[in-house]
Amino acid sequence: MIMTTQQTKPEQERMRVLVIDDDPDILRLVEMSLSSDFDVLTLADPVDALEIMDVFEPDIAVVDIMMPKVTGYQLIELIRQSPKHKHVPILVLSAKQETVDIKYGYKIGANLYLTKPFKPDYLLKNVKMLASALGKPRHKSFSLRDVHLRMRLITTKKIVVSPQAESNSTPVPTDPSTSSLRLRRPLAQEADEQEKKKWMD
Repeated sequence: MIMTTQQTKPEQERMRVLVIDDDPDILRLVEMSLSSDFDVLTLADPVDALEIMDVFEPDIAVVDIMMPKVTGYQLIELIRQSPKHKHVPILVLSAKQETVDIKYGYKIGANLYLTKPFKPDYLLKNVKMLASALGKPRHKSFSLRDVHLRMRLITTKKIVVSPQAESNSTPVPTDPSTSSLRLRRPLAQEADEQEKKKWMD
């Protein structure tokens, strides 16, 4: 699910916030909490996150930790390794409340770590704090209208039905070199846990 909101304030004066969480209720709540001050895009599947970031060009990212296919920890590491997006402030919004989880989130590159359940006004206050530290929105290559068009292309190109697969209704990915498919690695949860334990010892 991808959703964007924009208010009446001129587009060039508003910062963009990308919210990544597999819970649609959380996405709706975060969107409602932030949309009065920011252009918000919500993303339920973290697999396409880097490709979406290339198009949406967020000023700030809000990331959940416990997600299928790609964890928030893995996503943060990928963002920090990306030359184009490594400077984007990341706010973690997660139900993981253990000290070790919070410290690990900061260690790998989170700027803020908030826990669920959360108060909408508290979330807005913290996102505004990150925005204030940035000073002004980063330059955008694409308007929100162009973002919507390019998002459709991204979504469309992910699934192409081949003649053999058509009868079985089986989607076949088109380009194995895309960033989204590079993210489709088996989840290394054990490695995450070992790394956290090693770091805490």
